[in-house]
Amino acid sequence: MNINNKYENKYKSFSNKLKNKIIELNKEYSNIIILCIGTNKVLGDSIGPVVGSFIKKYENEYIKIYGTIEKNIDFLNAKNSIEEIYDKYINPYIITIDAALSKKNNVGEIIVSKGYIKIGKALEKNICFYSNINIKCVVGKYENINKNNLKILNNIDEYKINNMRDIVVYGIKDLIQNININV
Repeated sequence: MNINNKYENKYKSFSNKLKNKIIELNKEYSNIIILCIGTNKVLGDSIGPVVGSFIKKYENEYIKIYGTIEKNIDFLNAKNSIEEIYDKYINPYIITIDAALSKKNNVGEIIVSKGYIKIGKALEKNICFYSNINIKCVVGKYENINKNNLKILNNIDEYKINNMRDIVVYGIKDLIQNININV
């Protein structure tokens, strides 16, 4: 897996945003949980589990990966997964990775933010929960009609998904190495 030269600036920008958001890790957190949301049944919603599968090899006693191609975390089981995380870890630091549709013209962007995140919003379903860092990969343009959004998610260019996946995977890898956690 190599970062395409065309996307190197996006990778550097994403990596820097991620490092700036994780400054609060000097607090006491029991574990870093990387929650990769999505399903492998819809290409446009697969970015989370695809990233999860690629970064699973970095899992150790302090870093746990939830959501992979083999074991998706989607709208149907997300609530149970989140409850399991809070039952298992006393004070987890949660990083959420999910696909997103946007009303704005920022398709292809990777948005890094903090705070509450809603999953399933594009399909007029949502689960809202707190995540220390939210990584939203904008895979398409949002339509106001639910069935159009599913059609959009089903027709995403795989090349675009792969480039965003590479950027996020390398950014997570750099993050882990820069916070001095042995992997």
